[in-house]
Amino acid sequence: MLASFNPILSIGLSEHNQLMRHQIRMTNLLTVICVVGTLIFSTMYWLAFQLPIAAWHNVSYAFLYAATWLLMWSGRWYIARYYLFFMFFAQQFIMSYWVFAAQSQNELLLLVSPTIVLLLFDPNERLARYGLSLTAIGLMFSIQVLPTPDPLVNLSSLNSKTIYLSIVLIFIALSVILMDFYLHDLYTLNRQARQYIQREPLAQTWNATQFYRRLSTECQSSTDKPIAVLCINIDHFQSFNMQQGHHIGDQSLQFLAGLLDRHLPHDALLSRTHADQFLVMLKENDCADAPKWAVKCHHAIEETPFTFHGGAHAFTASIGIVQHFSGNAKAISLIDQACQAMTEAKQAGGNQCVCQLSQMTVSQAV
Repeated sequence: MLASFNPILSIGLSEHNQLMRHQIRMTNLLTVICVVGTLIFSTMYWLAFQLPIAAWHNVSYAFLYAATWLLMWSGRWYIARYYLFFMFFAQQFIMSYWVFAAQSQNELLLLVSPTIVLLLFDPNERLARYGLSLTAIGLMFSIQVLPTPDPLVNLSSLNSKTIYLSIVLIFIALSVILMDFYLHDLYTLNRQARQYIQREPLAQTWNATQFYRRLSTECQSSTDKPIAVLCINIDHFQSFNMQQGHHIGDQSLQFLAGLLDRHLPHDALLSRTHADQFLVMLKENDCADAPKWAVKCHHAIEETPFTFHGGAHAFTASIGIVQHFSGNAKAISLIDQACQAMTEAKQAGGNQCVCQLSQMTVSQAV
């Protein structure tokens, strides 16, 4: 449902960081709710209660709320947030003090004002968050002690109060839904940030830092768990990249990463560490079958041509394998041995696998 609001939520959404984009979306969404809610209340006052003064009062605020989008459109997002909050507070304050004589809207505003501040302002903007919330609460408490003028509207009948409070409760429920959207949006941002830190952006594999960290953790967790590392280097990739251009080269790396991911065990850890080089970690039962997995990947690369606009190209790969079955192991040592085995495969002409047992070398040509 929220996807249908994307054109509105994207007003003023230009090249900002992710957290700022989130705050802009929230400002636009709150503006939608304020405009729609104000018009609904206007209709209720006019048709259900025959209160034209309250109805026109709310209609005027609907136009004032809509002015938030003009500020957003012109890039004045920082001003738009304060403007939206003050319009919301002014509307509720005036309705409580002059129109309804503090009937029930007072308590509603005490509940909603801090929530509005929470949704509009960044967690780091503590002065705005606490300052505006406390100011709003202080002013609303002051209504209780200030002399109250004669109300323009008096909801005296039980039916009127019931209808009014029912609609208020509906909008409180909407505020809960809005908070859920807010938290979900933040969760998505957090997940994207974690992926950006941990993933290699081009091939969408784990990056080198994360691979080394995970491999180190596995090596330190137990000395009895077998572990294997594969070093996969694409033969003659640099010349292909120069001939076809970097754009096609990037597409081919994405293709190769997806190909490897499909032909490795589901719990294998795949990382692109250099332009044309991938590292793979295999654990426990998969360690003993590491040469078989390497051969499977080798055949997949060789037998699945990469197609692109203007042609197709069949890659080959040189793969180095190191297997460690027991005893202490260091991540950097396993990576070095796998890279050394890959270098041996390269020096032997490429397009083959070389497997090493930790501290022992056994060659296997494919």
